[in-house]
Amino acid sequence: MAKRKSRKNKKQPKKSGFFFLILIIFIGFCIYSYKTNQEFRAYADDAIEQVSDLTRSKLEEIQPRAEDEMASYQSPQDKASKNNGNLIYLSPGLERPICRAKNHDKDHEIRNFTHYSICYRESYEQAEWSAYCLTEEELVKNASRSNDFRPDPQISTGSASLADYRKSGYDRGHLSPAADFAFDSKAMSETFYMSNMSPQAGSLNRGIWKDLESQVRVWAKTFGRVYVVSGPVLEKPASEYSSIGENRVAVPDFYYKVILAPIYKDENDRMSPDDASSVASIAFIFPNEKCSGELFDYAVTIDEVEERTKLDFFSLLDDEIEEQIESRTDLF
Repeated sequence: MAKRKSRKNKKQPKKSGFFFLILIIFIGFCIYSYKTNQEFRAYADDAIEQVSDLTRSKLEEIQPRAEDEMASYQSPQDKASKNNGNLIYLSPGLERPICRAKNHDKDHEIRNFTHYSICYRESYEQAEWSAYCLTEEELVKNASRSNDFRPDPQISTGSASLADYRKSGYDRGHLSPAADFAFDSKAMSETFYMSNMSPQAGSLNRGIWKDLESQVRVWAKTFGRVYVVSGPVLEKPASEYSSIGENRVAVPDFYYKVILAPIYKDENDRMSPDDASSVASIAFIFPNEKCSGELFDYAVTIDEVEERTKLDFFSLLDDEIEEQIESRTDLF
């Protein structure tokens, strides 16, 4: 009996090897079909996109808990500055940048949503900026991710469509992220208009870009509110970019995000910032590809983003304060 049992055990590696061989053949067949069969590729791309959307939805359900944990590790000094006094007064609409390029006047369309704004560039079929203010009170989850991607009927020239992105190899990358608007179902739904999308490499959109979106929410909790502007770096004519879809949506080479937060609170109500130490700012530029290294490896000054985008950020600040904060990198 012991000998028979020993023989059976000796045969098991052969059976395992056989199944491993079948698995290798199957994977090879799938790769070959993906490269040579357009119908198979379309089916696979659609399946991957659906799984990605579902995965993002599930991750966003657990993200608030993780962000709460991150925020709990504030220094005692940060907590004290947050809980004493009132937020300094900053002008309404501070988050909305101004374009300094005079020859773009006919190619700019401002679109105001309930809780954020964009400037749509028809020649690129995407927004050059998407801006909002996020407060600590808005860091609640009252709505689940809707995934109701749809064209924007309010863009006079017509926005990009879902078909433009289908089978393109690029994600429909949110500029203003859906998770920042989970406090209200309408607010979240409005982030899924195609006018708020830009073609991002999946490794960027689901990688370091998503990490920065999470970090912004931590900063909103830490400082009480943050002003955020995101967009593609459109530093070349649209014709010089590769494009996707029938509407020729330009594929940017880089993306930026700039953030400003009040860091000084006074015992007097709604004090205006009296010097550059009253506010902190930081900016990031990422290539449209998988980014290695740490988040802050991509930190830059706002001046650098302004130079490359020809946008003027936080122009409602006092000129002297604006000049100081935009020339430095505050690592919060």
